[in-house]
Amino acid sequence: MSSGSQQDPGLAALVRGFRGRRCLVVGDVMLDVFERGRAVRLAPDAPVPVVTDIRTASSPGGAANVAANLASLGADVTMLSVIGDDPTGAELLRELQGLGIRTEDVVKVSERATVAKRRLVADGVILARVDSGDKETIGDATEEELAEKANALVESAEVIVVSDYSGGVLTQRVADALGETGHGCIVLDSKELLRLRWREGSLAAATPNHLEAQEALGLDVGRDPERVDAGAIGEALRREIGADALAVTLAEEGVAVVDDTGVTRIGGRRVADPDVNGAGDTFLAAFALSLGGGARPTVAARLGIEAATLAVARPGTAPVGTRELLQRLPEEDGRSEKSLEEDLQRVRWSGGKIVFTNGCFDLLHPGHLSLLREARALGDMLVVGVNTDASACRVKGSGRPVTPQEDRMELLEALPCVDHVVLFEEDTPEALIRDIKPDLHVKGGDHAGDRLSEESVVRELGGEVIVLPLLPGRSASATIEQIRSANETVRASVNGAGETAEARL
Repeated sequence: MSSGSQQDPGLAALVRGFRGRRCLVVGDVMLDVFERGRAVRLAPDAPVPVVTDIRTASSPGGAANVAANLASLGADVTMLSVIGDDPTGAELLRELQGLGIRTEDVVKVSERATVAKRRLVADGVILARVDSGDKETIGDATEEELAEKANALVESAEVIVVSDYSGGVLTQRVADALGETGHGCIVLDSKELLRLRWREGSLAAATPNHLEAQEALGLDVGRDPERVDAGAIGEALRREIGADALAVTLAEEGVAVVDDTGVTRIGGRRVADPDVNGAGDTFLAAFALSLGGGARPTVAARLGIEAATLAVARPGTAPVGTRELLQRLPEEDGRSEKSLEEDLQRVRWSGGKIVFTNGCFDLLHPGHLSLLREARALGDMLVVGVNTDASACRVKGSGRPVTPQEDRMELLEALPCVDHVVLFEEDTPEALIRDIKPDLHVKGGDHAGDRLSEESVVRELGGEVIVLPLLPGRSASATIEQIRSANETVRASVNGAGETAEARL
């Protein structure tokens, strides 16, 4: 993380830079369940409403909601936590996996019950919340496994978000495992900020709300954010935690950011009938991703406020997407497209690596996806060159491509691991490589041992060619041939049946 830069990237550039950023989320996960219905009358046996037409919906909660928000903003997210080996835990994993979040490092403990928070909502009003599940501190063996996983996963993460709901997962040993790595972008959000000790300088930032900040310092809690001296509270708490920066959220009043430069108050945005469930997690996700992109804490807080404003305007726990966040930005920052040149400059400015790969990408398949994910993991930005229809026809032969260039580009642009897609008309990408000047040029294993025509250009520009292995049995050309062969078989069968019928006549 670069927090002392003299010039920040634009807000829109930061948001577009979220895509593919590798994030590790460590913390207490839970399942949020909302049962929504209509209140039709009061019950005769108690002064409570009778709720009918109930619809049930569930979503990731706690640290899992932070992960969901990061994924919705385009990040490549790994979840590290503990759940029970129970139906609630299984449902939570399905929800996370459906969002593209990696869950293989979530530890299942058979004797533990996964936390669930069930809310009964009638006509938009929460009538009751029922909590279940275990929040006891994890056992020694599980703690050791989690600490080892944390230490191993930090190496490949650009951003680490610690989401502590005091649910027993984050222990001092796990915190030490994270702090000892010397990672430059660990962001803490905790319900009990001083419960754990953090190595001095290990936290890039912490994001308490003003109530949590007051409670942590043992103050008489004032609930009105307008009357809270958030700057003084933030400075005292920052010294206690040892974080580089503190962002104290103040509900609709905005955020007070405290860092080496002093206190900066950033105004919030008011929303009619806000639903604050999960809004802090949305702020945290945008804030952390912005810090990981080189933004100062004050700039990161601005984006966090915009994202949280979108979240509180909708019912329930609802992650915010990149496109809608971009649409909220000021006109000078919120253009619908950012040029490739500006994003290349941003990555170079932050000292990151630019990765380039190219191909026809006709009939996108898991082999392509694996290659692109691995390529993106090698650097900080992935640019994909795509052959135009005319170029693909020359390279692949008559009848190709089967998917037009507009569709191929749209599919690639939808992948979180891809930052930019660029068409090129030539048969080989040398000219495009000269424009992009990538640090790494990645090709699939089918080119192993081949002398690439563009290799000399890459090396001339100071770059490196890397060949990644392909998934076995995955080939667009083979799939297309199978489809064509099957079509020929069907036509032959239909023609044969027609000739037989004609003979019978």
